[in-house]
Amino acid sequence: MKLTALRLHNVKRFAGQGVAIENIGDGVNELCAVNEFGKSTFFEALHALFFQSHTGTPEGVRLLRPYNGGNPVVEADITTSEGRYRLTKQFYGGKLANVVDLDRGRLLAQADEAEAFIGKLIHGGTAGPAGLLWVRQGVTGLEKRSKSEEDGEKRVRESLLSSVQGEVEALTGGRRMAEITAACEEELYSLVTSTLRPKSGGLYAAALDERDKLLKDEQRLSAEVTGLRDALDKRRMALARLSELENPEEGATRREAISAAEAAVEAAKSHSEALKAAEAEAALAAIHHDAAQHALDSFRTALKRATDLRQQSIIAQHRRTEVLDRRASAITENEQAMAEVQAAELEEREARELLARLDATLLARDAAEQLAGSDNRLKQAEVARTQIEDGEAALAMLAVPEQAVEQLQALEIEIASLRAAHLATLPTLCMEYRDAAADLVTIDAKPLPHAEDQSFAGTVRLDIAGI
Repeated sequence: MKLTALRLHNVKRFAGQGVAIENIGDGVNELCAVNEFGKSTFFEALHALFFQSHTGTPEGVRLLRPYNGGNPVVEADITTSEGRYRLTKQFYGGKLANVVDLDRGRLLAQADEAEAFIGKLIHGGTAGPAGLLWVRQGVTGLEKRSKSEEDGEKRVRESLLSSVQGEVEALTGGRRMAEITAACEEELYSLVTSTLRPKSGGLYAAALDERDKLLKDEQRLSAEVTGLRDALDKRRMALARLSELENPEEGATRREAISAAEAAVEAAKSHSEALKAAEAEAALAAIHHDAAQHALDSFRTALKRATDLRQQSIIAQHRRTEVLDRRASAITENEQAMAEVQAAELEEREARELLARLDATLLARDAAEQLAGSDNRLKQAEVARTQIEDGEAALAMLAVPEQAVEQLQALEIEIASLRAAHLATLPTLCMEYRDAAADLVTIDAKPLPHAEDQSFAGTVRLDIAGI
């Protein structure tokens, strides 16, 4: 198996983009770039293509995914003894595995069949010479291994590198290297000059001359071959045509066909004249037909419009009658409603007057009761005051005992309580004017001040400006 191309898309640092190595040739191929340029990424992707299933997500596959996610795609073109193939795997979303036969241009296998095809190609995986030897950053392989396996592979690698190092040192050191270099230079300068130009009369110069001559001969012969092929094609076509013309039976058939064609042409001409006349008549008839059809359509439209208008007129007449009936009924109902409203308004006014008189009567009764109670308490207070005055006069003439002083204090307290009770029973009015109004309410032509409590004994009349 030989690898001829390797392509990656959305793999590690190549997130959202594709990168490829094309036209991998025979022998040793060198992939050279600075550190962190992505060289190892190609080896990791190639390892995943051959040794990781497209349906799984082991660490070897997770390492391929960019930081921002996505679906890594790895594709490789290979050549085997059986033909050329293209292997493709996509991991994570849209998982797929395909094998395409490039020689036939068809899909050869997919999914599990593609995995089985790739498995046959590697013949045993990474273990042993039959598989592929991976050397990356000082270790072999990319998948996880036990400590003993890693130590064993490390010893194998060290042995391999020691062997290669010995061969390189043997070749690049001492007289052997000098002899090889001298032999190469001698052979080289036998063919070219010191400026690496071909030596005149040398084998290299002769080979170049022969090459140029052969190239010219090839171009000339190629042009001649092309001309001869064109001439042969023309000759072949001419011979075929001549054979057709020289055949007597085909000639008679052609003459009969020509005569029949001429007769058909004449008949077609006469038929064409008749057809033109018929077409003219048909066009004229079509014009008349269109005019008649237009008139008929107009008549049918007008007839339908008249029928619709008649029907609408009947419906409108019925609606007008219904509207007049509803209007008369509405007028009657409106008159009845107006009468009921007037009666209701009259009843409302009477009720309001009665309610006002009732409120005034209740207020007057309450005020009279309060006034009678206040008068009684006032009379009691006057009697008590008279007693106090008499007691004070008697006290002035007599020596006041201690008990009399206490009784006097109690009587004063009772008098103060009676006065307070009397004042509490009086009605109180407080007027608060709004919107800069002032002195709009008066009692006996005396304005009531703003936000001051006023007490009254008996019934009073409030006069409000404008009311």
